Amino acid sequence: MKNMKTTRIREKIKKFLGDRPRNTAEILEHINSTMRHGTTSQQLGNVLSKDKDIVKVGYIKRSGILSGGYDICEWATRTWVSSNCPGWEEGTPIIIDQEGNVTTGASKLNGGF
Repeated sequence: MKNMKTTRIREKIKKFLGDRPRNTAEILEHINSTMRHGTTSQQLGNVLSKDKDIVKVGYIKRSGILSGGYDICEWATRTWVSSNCPGWEEGTPIIIDQEGNVTTGASKLNGGF
């Protein structure tokens, strides 16, 4: 039997990702501000990477004062990807510009959350 808490988290994430891809930090903030008990970044990473309906579509660069620069993953639902990027191959990044135009990149993505 699946854990009820992760089932609710999965449903909330899929609804949140319904209109566009979002990064791990945005998803964590959304879950923790809308669910009574929230989640940890560790648990969220597990849920995102194991759910077959959610795919990693890219990274954004973040810069931190103490940690320097690091990457945060961007996630989307398979439904959003198939509607907005019909020729997308899993592992290639999706690029959304300032105007909301969607294109796919050529290079493959690798690990990280």
